[in-house]
Amino acid sequence: TGGFGGSVPAGKLGVIKDGVKQGGGFFYVPEARSWITVYPAAALPVAEAIYPENILVAMREGIAVISQQCPHLGCRVPECATSQWFGCQCHGSQYTGVGEKKAGPAPRGMDRFPATISAAGDVTIDTGSVVPGPAIGVNTTGQEAEGPHCTSGGEH
Repeated sequence: TGGFGGSVPAGKLGVIKDGVKQGGGFFYVPEARSWITVYPAAALPVAEAIYPENILVAMREGIAVISQQCPHLGCRVPECATSQWFGCQCHGSQYTGVGEKKAGPAPRGMDRFPATISAAGDVTIDTGSVVPGPAIGVNTTGQEAEGPHCTSGGEH
């Protein structure tokens, strides 16, 4: 049923994509404790070899659904508008815009939630199924920081 720990309606795919643009590259779904960002179609061939099918469903529709929780010690990870990455303010872990780890003490990339997208474009996030983030070193999009980081990226 609805609510965190179950299926959470996130809205229409088109509205979410517009929200990502309006949010400077990031869209937050508080009920799902999730970030949604754009996943570039050009990166899908690399992603297909790394991510499980239940995560690829959303990526094939052009979005990444990412848990807000840092896999290091569980802090909420905010977006960083200047770098277009995520930066954990607790211990400095840094992640690309699709949550792949680039720096800091986290043991992996940001965790994922599977999402389904109906024929009508309704996006539903399954917060009851946490998929561990990708291994250190994975960078399917090749994204580098687009400006200054919001965290130092150092070890704690």
